Amino acid sequence: MINMIQFFELTAHFHTQDFIKYGIIVFLIAYAIGNINPAIIFGWMNNIDIRKEGSGNAGMTNTIRVLGLGWGIAVFVVDVLKAFIAVKIAFNVSGDNHDAEFILCMCAFAGVVLGHCFPALYGFKGGKGVAASLGAALALNWQSALAAASVAAVVFLISGRRMSIASIGAVITYPIFVFLFVEDKRFVFFAIAAVLFLIVQHAANIRRIARGEEKALTIGHGVKHDNAGEKAGDKNDDTDAKEGTEDKEQ
Repeated sequence: MINMIQFFELTAHFHTQDFIKYGIIVFLIAYAIGNINPAIIFGWMNNIDIRKEGSGNAGMTNTIRVLGLGWGIAVFVVDVLKAFIAVKIAFNVSGDNHDAEFILCMCAFAGVVLGHCFPALYGFKGGKGVAASLGAALALNWQSALAAASVAAVVFLISGRRMSIASIGAVITYPIFVFLFVEDKRFVFFAIAAVLFLIVQHAANIRRIARGEEKALTIGHGVKHDNAGEKAGDKNDDTDAKEGTEDKEQ
């Protein structure tokens, strides 16, 4: 059975026929890493299921609303780090082969984000993928990732602390920064695909933004208040009700 050291050695010299095989392996490893959900774990440490509190989302923003700022920051750090590590593994595996680097990094990026959003360990109910995408983007190219994060920070402040609007702003501008800072322009097409995925993840938020009902980020234990407001907003949207979509952040 191949061990990790042999895996690294074999993939240092890629052949075309190896791309699919090793792409699947990298994807599965990244997906497994993405299944590590600190929001759920920290919720259990506090004797709650974070998916049954606040917005019901297993991400940073809901953790801040339910458990407080410290726990939310911890969730953010772990989510970013796990995705960063997953993509860095792909970089190390690809060696000096640029085609392998592109394919494996995209497999790792997709795998860790999908693992975060749809974790098999937790009934395929996870976060929205923004923090995980940031970590993967940092591993891919830190300049473009930080530029998008800066957009998020500015939008967060001018939008009245609405995290979903800040996330959407960062997501939409990310392909532009990839084009400006990443040498291999093939990554731009993947960045656009990532944008479309994350926009779909925020579809319910976008509908609430259009109705003027998106709530600002609150800190502390205002669980019942936030949850009631979010669910009230959902009831006004028949599509949300059919899809069972609730307001989620990150």
